[in-house]
Amino acid sequence: MRVIVAKKAGFCMGVRKAMDNALDAANKVESDGTIYTEGPLIHNPQVLEKLEKQGIRALKEDTDLSKSTVVIRAHGITPKRRQELEASGAAICDATCPRVKRVQLIIEENAKEGFSTVIVGDEGHAEVTGLLGYTNGKGYVVSSPEEVSELPDMEKICIVAQTTQDMNTFALIADKLKHRYKNHKVFDTICSSTSRRQEEVISLSEDVDAMIVVGGRGSANTNRLVQIAEKKGVPAFLVETEQELNLKKLADYGVIGITAGASTPNWLLERVVDKVQNYQGEKNKKVQSFTEKAITILIGSFMYIGIGAASFSYASAVLLGINPRVKFCAIATLFLFSMYVLNYFANKEAAALSEPSRAKLYEKYQVTFMVLGIVAAILSTILAFTVNIDVFFCIFFASLFGIAYRVSIVPKRFTSIFRYRSLAQIPGSKEMFISIAWAVSTGLITFLGSAESSLSSLPVVLAFTFSMVFTRTVLLDVRDVQGDRIIGKETIPIAIGKNNTKVILVVMLTLLTILLIISPMNGWTSGFSYYLLPCVAYACGYLYLYHKRLIPSGFACESITDFNFILAGIMVAIWHFL
Repeated sequence: MRVIVAKKAGFCMGVRKAMDNALDAANKVESDGTIYTEGPLIHNPQVLEKLEKQGIRALKEDTDLSKSTVVIRAHGITPKRRQELEASGAAICDATCPRVKRVQLIIEENAKEGFSTVIVGDEGHAEVTGLLGYTNGKGYVVSSPEEVSELPDMEKICIVAQTTQDMNTFALIADKLKHRYKNHKVFDTICSSTSRRQEEVISLSEDVDAMIVVGGRGSANTNRLVQIAEKKGVPAFLVETEQELNLKKLADYGVIGITAGASTPNWLLERVVDKVQNYQGEKNKKVQSFTEKAITILIGSFMYIGIGAASFSYASAVLLGINPRVKFCAIATLFLFSMYVLNYFANKEAAALSEPSRAKLYEKYQVTFMVLGIVAAILSTILAFTVNIDVFFCIFFASLFGIAYRVSIVPKRFTSIFRYRSLAQIPGSKEMFISIAWAVSTGLITFLGSAESSLSSLPVVLAFTFSMVFTRTVLLDVRDVQGDRIIGKETIPIAIGKNNTKVILVVMLTLLTILLIISPMNGWTSGFSYYLLPCVAYACGYLYLYHKRLIPSGFACESITDFNFILAGIMVAIWHFL
């Protein structure tokens, strides 16, 4: 069995915008205020459940809207309903999709010129109901070519489509309408994201034996993807979660395509992909091979990143101009391994969304990993003490800082003055503190533990380590941005946006490249500095590939990004050889 995942699967721009607006409103609302959405924000029950935990719920009849904020969802509403909400005294947060707003404007302008409106879509759908409100009472909905004959005679008509309508259906109905009504205007208002998603399903149908569509059963665009696959003669299975997968049925197919509706978050899609791929190994070999298990445990348990820490510590020693010591590598490995493991248990909810494979592994061996994390933390402190007192206090205070990171320092009664009660709640703190922890454990400790270290090379070592880890951590946060947003985490991509984040990373890597080039020229470091330039190039490479959607999510993404740490050690070996 082979699995092909659609590149256009998951949240569309309109849904992402609606989610962001709702979550932003929830963050700004006063303690006695409430956030409501005009109807379910998106057609996905799993996401709605998460949103309710953030205090965002669908508006019900006879609700007192004083001191409340009402979010208009991506589907939009009628002008009359908007007036009613404004009259209620509620603050309005308009998250109508820009594509839907365009259709509203087209209908409104043509209605003023006396045109009747024919909407090709699903009667009763929230978007269609909202669009009808702009037709001045002269709007009609058709969902099939056969319904065209049932329409009344009209002098002139404006033809539009529900933004998630099937392209072929719209073309057939529009053609029939044009033949019946000579005075007409046709506007192809199907969202480009919807079109591309549908085109990809059509293309995938040529290469797969079956299709899995992940999304809510109440989602029109999700159901449309199922219908398109079935029209191409491909069996299609609609599932909301991975629990609904019928793996025995899938066993009969050699190649399976997986896509998702516009209201399906990446973390739900990843869980389905993960379960199908795991079953693939079981089907072919009954039991996953030793190699597959080893890779899953190596990356999922953070042992892989621990090896990377040893490699980075080794490279830092060479850049500092000292002889590498196994003890320094061991301290870095044990400290960072314990930090990642214990931080996972402190942040299980977010990890369960974005890292289903790791969540499954840790759930199975929870006690084992907890013990290993604590033991690793103790051993790193003991080893640090055997080096010297400076290294000991460095690790000791770094560990204390890690423990205090998620502790609520500010009392709850002062939240009106101080928005953030703990360090973990400060936007971007995660990326900064992880990068600093790496710089301290792989660079500063090596410097403090050796008398022959060069002070002039220390800033270069710290800058290199910080930049490489920061780039890796931020990229993974970009990957996990949907899950982080839903549970209320404020990472750098969430705080400043993906585009601004990309700019920061490009500037940082450019400055690091300049630093590594000029440092040997100024006598700050040896020529080994040049040998670390491939690590910077590698980071630029995986950023570019991820931007082009050529790097998958999950463990595959981590294995690629974290190899950069191993690459630093490889460059040391090449340096010694040459």
